[in-house]
Amino acid sequence: MRTPLRKAARALGFGAMCLGAGTGVFLQFALSKDDQTRWKARDFWTKHWSLGLLRLFDVRTHRGGEPGAPGVGRGQGRVVVANHRSIIDIAVLLADFGGAMISRSDIEQWPIIGPAARSAGTIFVDRSSKQSGAQAIAAMVERLAAHDTICIFAEGTTFEDDVVRPFRAGAFVAAQRAGVPVIPVGLAYPLGSGAAYGGETFLEHLGRLAASRRTGVFVEIGGELRPLPEETVDQFAERCRAEVQRLVLLARSRERASTPP
Repeated sequence: MRTPLRKAARALGFGAMCLGAGTGVFLQFALSKDDQTRWKARDFWTKHWSLGLLRLFDVRTHRGGEPGAPGVGRGQGRVVVANHRSIIDIAVLLADFGGAMISRSDIEQWPIIGPAARSAGTIFVDRSSKQSGAQAIAAMVERLAAHDTICIFAEGTTFEDDVVRPFRAGAFVAAQRAGVPVIPVGLAYPLGSGAAYGGETFLEHLGRLAASRRTGVFVEIGGELRPLPEETVDQFAERCRAEVQRLVLLARSRERASTPP
């Protein structure tokens, strides 16, 4: 398929899949009587949406470490934290872990994507507002205590390299309060793949990703991390950041080993 046609087909497919999955989740939420049933329905739709996006954009996932598990019904909540390098990261995490995402508040107002994210239970936070941050933490604690999964990119935005920046503390406050583990994940894309998102608008990035041919993503999943009795929230967040950094470097080493000289 020629690049302009591939780009247009993927952009239209992206919008249609977001609209379809968002509508499906909304209808099942309206028909469900309890949170567990709603979350299972959400995970069904988000998993198929995620796998569909990965196929649509021809993203091939190469996993290492611990395998992902369903987001609901595991007997405990969990926070999944990863570095953030591409918009496709969202589909990578939801395909493996399910659960709900944490997202910046302005995305809630975006056409198609905003309503779909709301329907899927995304928790929106305005990072410039302490009140919004406190409300997001309270929402996370409630979900985690009810055995849901929360996925977050704790750096707060995307970066183009393998350096994992300091983590924002909110998700780790929620994990401590709810008494749940953190699952660290490291992501690495081949250099020059077109997947890296930085210094451009969302539409520019989506267009570049849609125009690309095949994209690989190397995923390294770590074991559970729990706060230690003597740790502060900031210390726990830093320990999780250091583990994500280690996993990113492992993912990068696997990516380099797979690339022909």
